[in-house]
Amino acid sequence: MAADPDAFQRLNDSEVAALEQLGVRRSVAAGDYLYREGDRGYDFYVVLAGAVEIVVNDQGKEKVIARHDAGRFLGELNLLTGQRVFVSARVAESGEVLVVPRDALRRLIATDPSLSDKVLAAFLARRAILMSGAASAIRVIGSRFSPDSTRVREFLARSRIPHEWLDPDTDSEVERLLEEFGITPQVLPVVIVTGAVLRHATPGVLADYLGLTVGKLAQRFYDLTVVGAGPAGLAAAMYGASEGLLTLVIEMVAVGGQAGSSSRIENYLGFPTGISGGDLTQRAAVQAQKFGASVSSPCAAVSLQEEAGHFLLRLSDST
Repeated sequence: MAADPDAFQRLNDSEVAALEQLGVRRSVAAGDYLYREGDRGYDFYVVLAGAVEIVVNDQGKEKVIARHDAGRFLGELNLLTGQRVFVSARVAESGEVLVVPRDALRRLIATDPSLSDKVLAAFLARRAILMSGAASAIRVIGSRFSPDSTRVREFLARSRIPHEWLDPDTDSEVERLLEEFGITPQVLPVVIVTGAVLRHATPGVLADYLGLTVGKLAQRFYDLTVVGAGPAGLAAAMYGASEGLLTLVIEMVAVGGQAGSSSRIENYLGFPTGISGGDLTQRAAVQAQKFGASVSSPCAAVSLQEEAGHFLLRLSDST
């Protein structure tokens, strides 16, 4: 993995002390796994002694894509989004880690600007690196001529989720994978993700498996529900969540809306040299989630009505 100063920042003594108030120290031995590819979630880890490697499964073998030693911390954007884990953290050198629960970390970064800036900058930089470094974690098999395959690929690309696409019409590796997983051409497109095989894959089925839909949320009552996750919707969610409102954002296609697919936006306030739509909306989504907003995509609102003094919003997945 190429070095990136934001991705590999170190915590200073005062930052570690602040985190230690929220977590517990734990001894770890070489070969231990702090979390594994496919886990539904994980805690925030600070390496106090020893070293931890971040690995991804690539054709049955673990490939090291990063190494963190004392003073560095683990994690990336899925600690905010709740997305299923697609890399593993393996202890390379015995030592000690500080374990901070995910919810405690989210409360801290919402109230500590200095620590928040460092952690979120690292998370964003790491996701950018993982887009290529961890692409093998999610494999989409489908013809370039298939509309269903195109929809899945578009969802993953616009959601900034690492993946690779294999075209059965041109890629020689596809035949081996189909045989290995017992897949017939009739069930394409297929997504192979963290050991699971999703046949007749759709963006909704994949998002549900990854934990990106409203179905993953225990909460069903919100102070504020925003329909549409373009720049305006994400701004509303950020302001609502930052004021303490329990906030949910739903988006029909992918977070970012139409703006997220723009190659460059030149007329957005605060970016005089322009910014890509994907970068703008990714930062906006992270900012909203920093304050505790939940985001669900793809999901559409189909009706709104008032019942017993409450507004009832029905979604396309019948929730």
